Amino acid sequence: MDLFENLSDNQIEAVKTIDEDLEIIACAGAGKTGVVTRRVINILKSNPDILPENIVAFTFTEKAAEELKSRVYKYGEAVLENTKGFANMYIGTIHGFCLKMLQEYIVQFQKFTVLDEIKTKLYIEKNYNFCGMPDLGLKIYTETNLFLSVISTLNENWFERDKWDEKTRAAVDKYKDTFYRKNYFDYSLIMQEMLNQLENNKDFADIILSKIKYLTVDEYQDTNPIQERLIHFIKQGGCNLCIVGDDDQTIYQFRGSDPENILTFRERYGINKYIVLGTDYRSSEAIVDIGKRVIVNNEKRLPKVMESGKLIKYEEGDTVYREFDECDEEYEFIAKRIKALHDSGVKYSEMAVLLRKRKHGPDIAKMFDEYEIPYIIEGVNELFSTAECQAAKGIFDYLAGTIGMMELFQLWKSIDYELDEKEIAEAIATLNVIDVKSKKFYGEFVLQKVYHDFLRRISIVDESNSSEIILYNLGKFSQVINDFETIYYTTIPANKLSSFCNFLKYTADGYYPEGHIANTYIRPDAVNIMTVHQSKGLEFTAVFIPQMNHNNFPSAKMGGKSIWHVIEKDWIPNADRFAGGVEEERKLFYVAITRAKKFLFLTRSPGNAREKKVSEFMVEAKESPYMLGFDEKMVYTGNHIPPMSEDAAPLNLNFSILQDYFDCAYRFKLSMFYGFVQPIVPALGYGKTMHEIVMNIHRRFLSGETLSSEDIEQIVNDSFYLPYANPKLQDNMLEGAKKSIAGYVTKNQDDFANITMAEADIELDMGDGIKVNGRIDLVKRREISGEEKTYIVDFKTASREVTECINAEQLKIYALGYQKLTGETADYLEIYNLDNSESERQRVTEGLLENVSRDIRDAASNIRNNDLPRKCSKGKCQKCYLNYLCLSKKEKQEYEV
Repeated sequence: MDLFENLSDNQIEAVKTIDEDLEIIACAGAGKTGVVTRRVINILKSNPDILPENIVAFTFTEKAAEELKSRVYKYGEAVLENTKGFANMYIGTIHGFCLKMLQEYIVQFQKFTVLDEIKTKLYIEKNYNFCGMPDLGLKIYTETNLFLSVISTLNENWFERDKWDEKTRAAVDKYKDTFYRKNYFDYSLIMQEMLNQLENNKDFADIILSKIKYLTVDEYQDTNPIQERLIHFIKQGGCNLCIVGDDDQTIYQFRGSDPENILTFRERYGINKYIVLGTDYRSSEAIVDIGKRVIVNNEKRLPKVMESGKLIKYEEGDTVYREFDECDEEYEFIAKRIKALHDSGVKYSEMAVLLRKRKHGPDIAKMFDEYEIPYIIEGVNELFSTAECQAAKGIFDYLAGTIGMMELFQLWKSIDYELDEKEIAEAIATLNVIDVKSKKFYGEFVLQKVYHDFLRRISIVDESNSSEIILYNLGKFSQVINDFETIYYTTIPANKLSSFCNFLKYTADGYYPEGHIANTYIRPDAVNIMTVHQSKGLEFTAVFIPQMNHNNFPSAKMGGKSIWHVIEKDWIPNADRFAGGVEEERKLFYVAITRAKKFLFLTRSPGNAREKKVSEFMVEAKESPYMLGFDEKMVYTGNHIPPMSEDAAPLNLNFSILQDYFDCAYRFKLSMFYGFVQPIVPALGYGKTMHEIVMNIHRRFLSGETLSSEDIEQIVNDSFYLPYANPKLQDNMLEGAKKSIAGYVTKNQDDFANITMAEADIELDMGDGIKVNGRIDLVKRREISGEEKTYIVDFKTASREVTECINAEQLKIYALGYQKLTGETADYLEIYNLDNSESERQRVTEGLLENVSRDIRDAASNIRNNDLPRKCSKGKCQKCYLNYLCLSKKEKQEYEV
C-alpha cells in the first residue's frame, strides 16, 4: 500500500512532517484521521529507532480512539507488514493516559478506581459533611451538581490556587481528601495527580518523558487549562509535538475548554510548520457553502479557506428549510422526509436529528412512533417510566414500608408479560422474612442479592421482542443498584435501604436511559436523535436540525445560580469562556451543519413564548444559494446517494468477556447485553490485588533488584486492598495473601531470572472492527534439553481449578496476543494457582493460533447477530449466577435451582 495514495498536497506534507513540530488545522470533513494515521505509520517506517511505545496520541473520546487505532493497525499491516509492539502504543483520552501511567509506575494508585458522574454524586452526598460542600455554603441534593461544577473548574485550574480565598482552598483540599481516603479518583483528580507527580516526582517524570518521543493531540481546540499544562510539560521533555484541531469547532467551553489554546498555539510554542487542511471530502458543495456562510460571521477565528472536494453530487432539494405554525407539523414534516429518504435508499442509521436541547427529543420520538420509524434517542433518561422498573423499585419501597403487599403485587402484574400470580406471591413472601432493622452488619443485607433472589422466584424468559425489552430494563435496574451499592455497600442495612429508596425517588429518575439504548454490541438500522454535542466526530447522509428559533439555537443563557455565585471570576483564566455567547453557539451550529454529507433540513416552529423569533443562524444559512425553501415537488431519486457505511458496529472485547462467551453465550447475553450485575461480596477484589502483588514483585526483579522476605512482605502490605471487606476480613485475607505470596516466591524465586515480561498489554485487531485486549501476567524463558522455550503464565486464585482453566479459550488468546506483540510464538501456556501453588501447562501446538483467531471472529459474528444460544447442562447451570433468567420452570425444578 502506498502511504501517500489519494492524498492532497497538504495532506502529504502533513504526513511527511515528522522531524519538526506541527500544527494542523483540519476543517470539517478534511480527512484528519487518515492523515494522523499515515503520519504515525510514516514515523515508524522512517525511523527504525522509534518503537510503537514511543508514540502517544491523545483523542477527545474513546470512540475516536477506537477509530484511530483501527486505522493505525490496518496501515501497519499494509505498509510495515506487521503490528509488532502496537499494543504498547498509547492511543486514547488524556484522562486514560494519566490513569494508566499513575497505576503502571506508582503502587499507591493501583488501588484507585475512577468514579463516573453518578457514583461521584452519590459519594459526595454520602460524605456531605466532610467533602467541602458545606464550606462553600451549598446545600445537599439541590446544589450537588453545582458543587461538582465548581470543584471541577477549580481542580482544572489548581495551579492558580494562590488566588483563591482560604475557605475555597480548604474546601478543595477536603474534597480531595474525601476521595483519596477511599482510594477514589474523579476525572479532574486524575489530571491533577498526574501533573503533581510529573512536577514533583523526578523519577516518575523521567520514566514518562523518556518513553514519549512523538505526541499527537487531536481535537486540540477542546483542551482545558490542566490538559494544556500537561501537554506543555511533556513537550518540554523533548518530544515532537503535533496538534490537530479546528478553532471553528470549539464547542466545549461550558466544560472548561479554552479556545485560546489553539488560537495562540503557534506563538506560545514557536511553531514554524502550520498546515491547513481546508478541503471537505465528506460533504457536498452545498453543505460546505452553507457552513462557510454561517461560520464567517464569527470574528475570532484563524484564517483559512474552506472548499468542497465535490465528491458528492449536489441536487436541488438536498438542502432545504421550512417554517411551521405548530411543533407537531414540524415533527411530522421531519418524519415524512425520513420516510421519503428511506424509500429512496438511505438507511435509517444514515439519518440524524440533531437537537440543541434535549427537551425536544421525546416529542420527536413520539412522532416517529406514529410513523413506525425506528430510532435511538440519546440522553433521554426514562428508565423509571417503564412498568418493569417501577415494579423493581417497588421491591425496596415494600421493604421500607412505603407501599403494601397488594400494591407491589399489582406493580408486577402491570408488566407486559404473563407472570404467574403464584410465583409473584411467593417472591413477595420471601421479602417478608427480611427484617432490615434487625440486621447489624452490612454483609447481611445486600440490595443486589435481594433483587436477584426476587427475580429468581418469577419466570421471565427471553421469548419475544417485548420480553427482551423487559429484560433489558430489569438488567439496567441491576446496574442502578450496582452504582448505588458501589458507594453504600458498607453502610448499616437500615440506612442503606432508606438511602437507596431516596436515591430512586429523587436522583436516579433523571439519570438512566432505557436498557436497550445502552447495548453497544448491536448497531440497529435506526435514526439517531441526539444533541449536537453528542454528534461531534460523526457523519450522516442526512441531517435534520429542528427548532431553529432564537433562544433555542442560539440558546438563551441559563438563569439561576452559577459557579460565579460561589467563586470569583478572576480566579479562573479566561473565565468568560464558560458563559458562551453567540460566537460559541454559531460554532455549534457549524458542527451540526457539517455532520451532513448530502441532505440538510432546517426547520422551525414557535416553541414557547421566548422562542417565537427565527434563529439568526437560519437567516445566515439562507444566504447560501443552495439553501432552498421546501417544495412538495422535490423528490429523491436515489441516484447520487453517498456511499453508506457497511461496516459492522465496532466490537471491543477483552479476555474475560470472551471467556464468558465461550463458557455460555447466553450468560454473556444476560450480563453484557442486558446488563445484570453480580452482587458485591466482601472479598471482591482479592484476585485483582493478588495479580498486582505478583506484578510488583516481578517488575522489581526485572529492574535488577534482589528482594528480601521483608521486601516481599512490604510489597504485599502496600498493594493489598479489598474495598468492601470489614477490618477483620481484611486482616485475615491479608495474612492469607502473605502466606500464599511467600510460598510462591520460595517455590519460584530461582526462576525469576528467566522472566522477560510482567503484565504486558495485549491488543488484537482482528479486522472488521473487532478488537480484543487484555494483559499477559507473565512471560518467562527456560532452557529445556538445550533449547530455550517460552512460557506464558496466567495466575489464578482458588476460585477455579487449574485443570478447568488450562483448557479455557482465554489462555489460548494470550498466545495469539503474544505473537502479535513480539512477532514470536510461545511454546507453552501455564496456569498457576497462587493460593495452593498448583500449576498445569500445555504446549502451543501447530494450528492453535489459527483456530483461536477463527474462534474469536466466529464469536464476534455471533455477538453482532445476537446468535447467543444457551448451553444447558445440570452441572453448569446449577453453578450459574443468572440461571433463573434462563431456565424454564421445568428446568428449574429438574436442576433444583
